[in-house]
Amino acid sequence: MQILRPALMITALLALSGCSYLFGDKGQFRERALDYKQAESVAPLMVPGTMDSKPIKQRYPIPRIGQADFFEPEESDSVPRPQSLLNVNEAAGLELRQDGDKMWLVVERPQDDLWSQLTEFAASNVSIDRSDRNAGLIETGWLAPRRLPSEEGFWKSVGRFFSFGGGEQRDRFQIRMEPGKAEETSVVRVNHLRLKTPLPETIEWPQVPDNVELVTIVYDELMLFLEQGGRKAGASVLSQDLKVLPKYTMTRDGNGYPILVINLDFNHAWLSVGQALAKAKVGVTDLDRTLGIYYLSEKATVVEDDEEVEKELQLRLISSESGIQVAVQVDDDTLAPEQQSARILNRLRERLE
Repeated sequence: MQILRPALMITALLALSGCSYLFGDKGQFRERALDYKQAESVAPLMVPGTMDSKPIKQRYPIPRIGQADFFEPEESDSVPRPQSLLNVNEAAGLELRQDGDKMWLVVERPQDDLWSQLTEFAASNVSIDRSDRNAGLIETGWLAPRRLPSEEGFWKSVGRFFSFGGGEQRDRFQIRMEPGKAEETSVVRVNHLRLKTPLPETIEWPQVPDNVELVTIVYDELMLFLEQGGRKAGASVLSQDLKVLPKYTMTRDGNGYPILVINLDFNHAWLSVGQALAKAKVGVTDLDRTLGIYYLSEKATVVEDDEEVEKELQLRLISSESGIQVAVQVDDDTLAPEQQSARILNRLRERLE
């Protein structure tokens, strides 16, 4: 027994030092997420004067930061997600981005193919007043959708945003296609103008669309159109009155956990949930359409390793035989607290009416 006790103490000391060797600041498996802060700038690659080369440019230039205050993360977990990415479909090569009041759609496909699809999208149910392939511009005619009750399609769907009080108003859209920064990419920008009659002969497009909410819906519909290869499959989610769409249902799964079931295909359910989150003012920090996840800014307290920690919530859309199931989770294996989940889903249900 006297020999056993010193042996146990030596073993424990070796184990403690081994943990430090493996996981300490200088260990073999240390945290390396912030190693980039120690990186040093190096001179750009120089091509000998006897050889020809294309100009070398920084693909992702980092702007200089002045003396003003700026965010500096203390650890890797405190780095916020980028706020500019509104929607993404990696399989279709589509990214909807935003910077302040400006929005644009990044599309990964040849410009000639994209131009024909943009023309088809705009001409589906509305007249085109101007189409200039060289300038990458498409401008619609003046629209008065509420005076065309028999018209169907996307442009009728946006009629609920139009108002004719205080004199008739007319709306016009501009779609602009520009080369993207990366090779084989294009940027699509949508603008909107609203004027009262009589209409001027020449117009000046605003720097910011007159109705940002309306333009956001145009972007969503354009993404759905491009995802389907430029072919309209079925009715647009906005070409119908949401009140006559198949009903959604608040119910519970086999374990008694609250879920929201939406009887739509995944594309339309994803779009409807995104719009409902915006109307309900539920903060969204990031999204992944491929996985069907909206990352929420709201957090939940969960227990990990006998300690309480706060984690951001995830709103997940899962396809099932009964429709699209919407649930609130912490991660793949952890459900959000029941009351918190029910509150968020009920807020969505109210905005889907």
